[in-house]
Amino acid sequence: MKSTKLAFLCSTVLASFPAAAIAQSSDTIVVTAQKREQRLLDVPIPVTAVSAEDLVEQNLVQLKDVYNRIPGFQYGGPRAADLSLRGITTGGQTNPTLAILIDDIPFGGTTNASQPVIPDFDPGTVERIEVLRGPQGTLYGASSLGGLIKYVTRTPSTSDFYGRMEVGANKVDDGEVGYSARGSVNVPVMEDFAALSVSGFYRTDPAYLDNIRPGFEEDDVNERESWGGRASLLLTPTDDLKITLSALRQEVSTDFSDLSYSSGAVQLDNVLDFSPEFDDRTTINTLPSVGDQTFALYSGRVDLNLGWAELTSITSWGKVDNLLSNDVTSVFSFLGSAYSPPPDFAVTIANGGSSDKWTQELRLGSEGDKFDWLLGFFYQDENATLEQTLFLLDGSGSLLATPYIGAGPQSYKEYAGFASVTYHATDKLDIQVGGRFAKNKQSYDENTIIDGPAQMFFGPSTSVTTPSEDDAFTWMVSPSYHFTPDIMGYARVASGYRPGGPNTAVAPQLSFGSDKVINYEVGLKGEIVPGQLTLDMSVFQINWTNIQLQNTNSANQFTYLTNGGEARSRGVEFAGVWTPLDGFELSGNFTYTDAELTEDLPTFPGVDTLAGFDGDRLPFSSKWSGTVSARKSIELSPDLLGYVGLSYTYVGDRRSAFQNTAANPGTFRFDLPSYNLLDLQAGLDFQEVWNLNLYVRNLTNEEGVIAATTRNGTNAPRAVFTQPRTIGFTLSREF
Repeated sequence: MKSTKLAFLCSTVLASFPAAAIAQSSDTIVVTAQKREQRLLDVPIPVTAVSAEDLVEQNLVQLKDVYNRIPGFQYGGPRAADLSLRGITTGGQTNPTLAILIDDIPFGGTTNASQPVIPDFDPGTVERIEVLRGPQGTLYGASSLGGLIKYVTRTPSTSDFYGRMEVGANKVDDGEVGYSARGSVNVPVMEDFAALSVSGFYRTDPAYLDNIRPGFEEDDVNERESWGGRASLLLTPTDDLKITLSALRQEVSTDFSDLSYSSGAVQLDNVLDFSPEFDDRTTINTLPSVGDQTFALYSGRVDLNLGWAELTSITSWGKVDNLLSNDVTSVFSFLGSAYSPPPDFAVTIANGGSSDKWTQELRLGSEGDKFDWLLGFFYQDENATLEQTLFLLDGSGSLLATPYIGAGPQSYKEYAGFASVTYHATDKLDIQVGGRFAKNKQSYDENTIIDGPAQMFFGPSTSVTTPSEDDAFTWMVSPSYHFTPDIMGYARVASGYRPGGPNTAVAPQLSFGSDKVINYEVGLKGEIVPGQLTLDMSVFQINWTNIQLQNTNSANQFTYLTNGGEARSRGVEFAGVWTPLDGFELSGNFTYTDAELTEDLPTFPGVDTLAGFDGDRLPFSSKWSGTVSARKSIELSPDLLGYVGLSYTYVGDRRSAFQNTAANPGTFRFDLPSYNLLDLQAGLDFQEVWNLNLYVRNLTNEEGVIAATTRNGTNAPRAVFTQPRTIGFTLSREF
């Protein structure tokens, strides 16, 4: 099967990637942050645009590879709920605080009902990634408390035939070799009427972790294989009508991939409070585990120019499936007291998360001399479920008992209307205002079958249905002033919200409420010195109320959600590019984020509660982080261009999630230590057709701790580490 996929995808050819740099060095970069194409320098929102070309050249193929190069971006683990911007997270599996979109389509779960994983789309299937920092509730709705990440795909061209093909390989220190192939083609089926764009990729990531469990010893077990592609058909029956039909699909297959972290072994520094000692990322001690993830999105878009306005309709259906079987002995070791198994027993979980979502958006907009305006309606119908089964096994992997079987289907329907108006007061001063009203209805079914001996921990079997309703109004006001055509200052006050919803039976309340943020910021962006110096700076404060929290029941390890008090995040973000000499470019970004509670977390009588006090830092956000890069291009001959570059990244120390006081009274949260990464890059570009790129990631072989958890202080620690030193190349050809 692997050889068939590889042969198919190597036979396809790829269109060239655009050259939109992470550092945003050109005023010609176009983004769609406000649901229309604009120059990046004209958008009064802090936006980072990452081109697919940059991702490929540096082998940044997963969000955990690229998050630390984007100002304000935090990675707290491998699920969508673990991503955040500007420090807006409390850790754990709450509803997402960062929205994920493909073009203008919300993708994945609005809630955390299915515990959706991060859709790491390969660079071969996208044109660029846009990261919008700060709440985007007016135009994008729920779950964009801290911002959003948007994958922008390529629009087919009805006039040009072009393509690109690429192969690559990389070797990880003390590990195996990985391979990749990417390809796509743009074909004008009928000039100025129809075009087809097709892309595909295949990738195996190098394995490097060794399993040391007796009887299952094996080297390099964490294998990861992904493949997929996208097809898009563009029809232009008239000059005023465009119809775009798209289909995107990606599959990921893994061995020894524990999506509850566990990218390597973590030693205990203190057995009583589970304080971790991060000193080993190369071994795991579990039974074999497997996982399969599928991401799919099918959409139809119609753009109709009415003369006085532009009408856009976007219809989509998306689906995410995540099937995972992994060892959770450290989490549910207490089951041994109920069954008296042999000393080397194990507990595994079959974890099946699935969500599908219909969306429909209609919007009408116009740009004029005095006013730009946009009116829209949005509807989504989302169904998600999480099915879990616990297996008690002996040391050889033979079944002893099935303590728990659970299923939690949840439905989520949302209706929303939104509007935005920009008033061009003068040729330099713009004032933008907008608002959105949204209403949602939810229903959650909790069904469990509990084996007799396990009922002492999990309680009796249950079948409960809980409904929930919620509504919210979000808004924004943003004046901006163009000092010159290429330098803009702006102020922005904007709100965002995250829906509440039904709770699990172990929670102290049947439902939890929505939480809201208000963001205040001022920013400056532009070409300060034309052709040489580009800057993007912002200062912000976000006030967060009724924050959502995940807690873990220390007796049975079930999780549930509650609402806390208040928090705030304030900081400074900076990105710049300087080209002092022809062919030489310096770029960098840094972020200072101070995110903390401004009110003690509440306590609930009779149940586990979290310890958090006014002034405590929020989880997973480093106060200081940044990246500095340098690149030099050298003309070796009239047809041959060479280039060399380096990149240094620093991520400061971060705090863990809040601890459960009932499980470990008087214990403290732990620190995730700071780390440094140094990457090198060199290449040859022949006649802008052939390109050979060489790279070294993590040159110093730093054992950086990307994320870590102890399940609110109730369990032994698990962590995600930086990938060891990796050396690789890509070879591509454009035509």
